[in-house]
This record gives sequence, C-alpha cells and structure tokens, in this order.
Amino acid sequence: MPQVVRGGTMLVEELQQELSKIVSKHEAFLRRYPGGEIADLRQRDLRAIRLPGADLRQALLAGANLQNSVFAGANLSDAQMITARLSNSDLSGSRLVGANLRGASLAGAKLMAADMTNADLRPMKLRDVHHAIEQVADLQNSDISEAKLIRTDLSNANLSGAIAVSANFTSAKLVGANLHHADLSRTVFREAVLQGANLQGANLSQAQLRDSDLSGADLRSCNFDGVDLTDADLTDCRIASGMENLPDDIRDRLVQHFHWVSSGGVKGTRGDFRGLDLSGLDLSGTELSACEMSRANLNGTKLKGASLRLSNLEGSVLTQTDLTRADLRGANLKDTDLSGATLVSARLSRIAILKPGTLEVLREWPTDLRGAKLVGADLQRTDFAGALVEETCFDHANVTHACFTEVAIRSCSFHDVRGGDPALLEQ
Repeated sequence: MPQVVRGGTMLVEELQQELSKIVSKHEAFLRRYPGGEIADLRQRDLRAIRLPGADLRQALLAGANLQNSVFAGANLSDAQMITARLSNSDLSGSRLVGANLRGASLAGAKLMAADMTNADLRPMKLRDVHHAIEQVADLQNSDISEAKLIRTDLSNANLSGAIAVSANFTSAKLVGANLHHADLSRTVFREAVLQGANLQGANLSQAQLRDSDLSGADLRSCNFDGVDLTDADLTDCRIASGMENLPDDIRDRLVQHFHWVSSGGVKGTRGDFRGLDLSGLDLSGTELSACEMSRANLNGTKLKGASLRLSNLEGSVLTQTDLTRADLRGANLKDTDLSGATLVSARLSRIAILKPGTLEVLREWPTDLRGAKLVGADLQRTDFAGALVEETCFDHANVTHACFTEVAIRSCSFHDVRGGDPALLEQ
C-alpha cells in the first residue's frame, strides 16, 4: 500500500504522478511547444518529493515546502524560490544559476558541486499586519563542497558549520554572512566581499582570499594554514576577544604579527613577546602562530581557541592559563609551567610542515613538553599524539580521554592523576 503523507490528503505516488505531468508541461513551456505551462508550485507542501534531473528552469517555487526532497542534477536556474524550505534536501550537482533564493532555508542540504553562480540569497523582508521581519537565507550545516557560487549574493546568510571544501566564491558578496566554524579549506574567495563577516573558528587552510575584502570581519580562532591573503583588505579585523582593552604596544604587536602571518612574512612583523608580562590579558582566539614568547608571563591569561602553532614558549609561565581548544601543535613548551592551566580539547600533537607551492609534507614537527609542569592541569580530551614528553610532571592532572598515542613517556611523574591509568597512557 502506498505511503500516506500530508495528513492523508495525498498519496506519495499520486503526488509524484501529478508532478511528472507538471514537469512535462513545464518542459514544453521552456521549448515553447503548444500546451506548455510554467510549473507553479508556490506555497505547496511537497516534502520528500523526488525530481532528480528535472528541468525546472524559471519554475515558481516561492514558499514551497521542499524539505527532504531530491533534486540531484536538476536544473533550477532562474527559478523563483523565495523563502522556499529546502532543509535536508539533496541538490547535489544541480544548477541554481541566477535562482532567487532570498530567505530560503537550505540548512543541512546537500549542495556538493552545485552551480549557484549569480544566485540571490539575500535576506527577505516579510511583513504581516502587525510587524515586519527579515528572514535570512539559511545554509547552516549544509554541504556545498566544490559548488560554484561565483558572484552569488549571500549577504547576511547563515553558513555556520557549513562544509564548503574547494567551493568557488569568486566575486561573491558575503557582507555580514555567518561562517562560524565553517570548513572553508581550499575554498576560493578571490575578490569576494566579506565585510563584517563572522569567520570565527573557520577552517581557512589553503583557502584563496587574494584581493578579497575582509574589513571588519571576525577572524578569531581561524585556521590559516597555507592561506593566500595577498592584497586582502584586513582593515579593522577582529583578531582577539579583548583587543580594545589591551595595552597599545601589545595590541600593535598583535596586529603586526597577524599581518606577518596572513601575508606569509611579506608584511607586518613577527610577534616578539619575550619576557613580557601578559598575565591576565584576554587573547582568546588570537593568531599567535610562530610567535616568540619565551620566558613570558602568561599567568591567568585567556588564550581560549588561540593559535600558537610552532610558537616558542620555552620557560614561560602559563599557570592558571585558559588554553581551551587552543592549537599548540609543534609549539616549544620546554620547561614551561602549566600548573593549573586548562587545556580541555587543546591540540598538542605533531604538525605537518608543508612545502610551499606543492604543499608536499616535508616532515612532522612534534610539540615539545620536555621538562614542563602540568600539575593539576585540566587535560580532558587533550591531544598529545607524538609529543615529546620527558621529565614532564602530570601530578594531580585530569587526563580523562586525553590522547597519548605514539608518546614515548620517559621519566615522567603521574602522581594522583585523574581519569586515566598512568600505566596505560602510552597506549
């Protein structure tokens, strides 16, 4: 017996038959054949329909409920899809060139290799008798890997948590867009406008942002491995949580270091904080990769989500420091004092050193924790894989779910640790 949907008002089978006729008439309309009629599916409840490969150019789908539907390989170019609900639908390989998707919901949708060139995903203003609201295009947690979004208008769109690996956003408009924790690795943003965009925690490894406008963007806790920011506008970018409260000289050094990292050493100056007192400052989310911070005082400093890859912290004081989710891969932490520090979900594993241009892995550089003190530190879910650990003190630390894969533990102290058996830590 066919499955009943929509409260029993229509059978899936009957709906599919109806849609097949509508699509056939629409194709005739596109070819200007007699009897052709544009597909008008506005405001229809069409959940879970299957129209893979259908030619629906210029179709009227505004306000339609298309959740969990299949449009893989379909041609929806120039379709009117204002406020359409397409969450969790399959649009992989589809053509949405010039489609009007203002205020549409595409949360969790599959858009791999879709062509969204010149599509319009700006907010849509909705009005009723009492008030007006602005509904933004919702692509959170969607997969738009290898999709084309050339000259696409995604102003204020929600792409938080989206996967956009190797997508092409050339000349796209993403003013005020939310790209929080999005995977943008190997993504092309040449000449794109990302003014005021939220890129906090985004993965921009090997992304191309040449000539892009990132003025006023939030770039805290981003992964900039191999990113190309040549001639990008980085004016007034937010690179640390408490920038406005920092001493002028510290703020200037952070900004210069950020330009140094983002330009591959062409602009700015490498950050040098050797022996400085940075205690109690809020540097959460700051880009401090390859920074010189030996013998610095970082007692109680907030470095939550900060990038300290390949930085030199030898002999520094990091007692009570918040390094939650910080990236410390390849850092020199030899003889540092991390007593009472919080390193929950921090990364202290090896880091791959890549050859410029070819991105060939030349070698893997371990994090050096020899002689470090982590007495009473919170090391829950901390990744120590491949780290150098010798004469390191873990007394009273919480090592619950910490990873010690390929760690050769020599002459270390694990007195009264919590959450793990010291005898099994090497495993």
